[in-house]
Amino acid sequence: MFISKNHIIHLADGRLQPASNTSAADVRNILRQALQKNPAAGIVVHFHGGLVSENSARETAEQRLYPLYAAKAGAYPIFFVWESGFFEAPMNNLKEIANEKIFKEFVKKASEWVLKKLPSGVGVKGAGGVGLNEVSLQQEFDDWFAGRRETLPDALHQSADLSDAVIAINTRSVALDEDELRAEIADSIEGDPVFQEAVTEVYNGLHPRNSLQPATKGEGTKAAANSQISKEAADRLFEPHPTDATRGFGAIAWWKVAKVVATIVLRVIRRYRAGRAHGAYVTLVEEALRELYIDKIGRSVWWDRMKKDTADAFTEGNEYGGHAFLLALKEELEGVQSPPRITLVGHSTGAIYICHLLKSAARLLPNQQFDVVFEAPAVTHALMAATIAEHGGRISHFRQFAMCDEREAGDILVPILYRSSLLYFVSGMLENEPDEPLVGMQRYLSESDVYNADMFPNIQACREFYGKYPNSLIWSPSAAGDGRNSDGRKHGDFDDADDSTMASVAHILQHGF
Repeated sequence: MFISKNHIIHLADGRLQPASNTSAADVRNILRQALQKNPAAGIVVHFHGGLVSENSARETAEQRLYPLYAAKAGAYPIFFVWESGFFEAPMNNLKEIANEKIFKEFVKKASEWVLKKLPSGVGVKGAGGVGLNEVSLQQEFDDWFAGRRETLPDALHQSADLSDAVIAINTRSVALDEDELRAEIADSIEGDPVFQEAVTEVYNGLHPRNSLQPATKGEGTKAAANSQISKEAADRLFEPHPTDATRGFGAIAWWKVAKVVATIVLRVIRRYRAGRAHGAYVTLVEEALRELYIDKIGRSVWWDRMKKDTADAFTEGNEYGGHAFLLALKEELEGVQSPPRITLVGHSTGAIYICHLLKSAARLLPNQQFDVVFEAPAVTHALMAATIAEHGGRISHFRQFAMCDEREAGDILVPILYRSSLLYFVSGMLENEPDEPLVGMQRYLSESDVYNADMFPNIQACREFYGKYPNSLIWSPSAAGDGRNSDGRKHGDFDDADDSTMASVAHILQHGF
């Protein structure tokens, strides 16, 4: 029978009571019960992912995971429930951005010039400008953004036949002259009244005293419109202090606007040259969002804050949940002749929790070994490499379940706007650099010609670590046998909706790796 106080450790900002519903005494009682029961499959400690509310995490723990871990596998489950559902505001922002005219026009304009400047040998249908019909491209984009078209514009169709390494080689001949590109884009803007209208609407919205100014030459007026673009982007686009003498269409320095478009285009092409693009459309969206909306996409208010919470939980002091857990475990294990097996299971950001737990355990439980299971981990290779370098010896067994790249790239995060998974979004948008290598993404291991040992030593260190454990990496779909099956189709499936992976974890708890 599931009794919440016997199995759930609730944290808020990494802390116990009074910030959360769990006290340090509760943590000790949970561990005492776990050790007294001494289950055959040991103790399993589960850390959920980052797109989960407290209520949802509690419900999943009680209804899905407790029966799996306790009744089926015979382990004593302990669930860390942490308040991680900060992504609602950034998700709402992304949905609003998807409907902003200026965003759509910048993606359209940048796409046009990326296709013209990329060579034909990169697997993108319209690359090299061969057969590129600008009018058709814009109309297909309009239909796509309006939901009238189920597929991306034809010119952006990406072939799956070329590796990133081949694409990089075929792109290196591209000459990148920013001044020349900016001039060409400025000329194209002059003949694009729809683009001008979108930019002028935002200008009017940012400068309400200059509202109701002509949107395009000879086309009347537009009311002021709000936009999610960042202050920094607005400063790059517009003169910071317009005066009455320069208001209206003439207040916009179109060479500045062209420079912003050129910046997006050049970043996309450079990523192709490095073999680090996330597909034509997704890369265009990533670079447009980075250039125009960097403060609205969740990096500081969600991702950085959430990573900080995972680290804060292991700050020394009884009010910090992770530290209190390890301290109580240390004290409860004193005098125990046969310590139980302890398995750590982390989904998505929960895997980051495990990295911090291993680091903290080095101080408090230097001789304790752990089995580790990652599910779609959002851990960077940098953090993973540092963890295994310092604390890999505390990992007795390791297995990871995640999606193959085809499924990862097709797991749509935001319809129309972002057509790849949360991990792609974290890699492309939320870390310091675009295409930050994440442990849970197959591309960084399979594309070894791009992500090679010389240029990416952290990835190589992880490859060597995985090689120490049999069947350490399971890429969904997998039907490799008990403990190695997986059929996750979406990022959130692995510890909730994917019966195949969940059965594999139960098998691991019962029978080992």
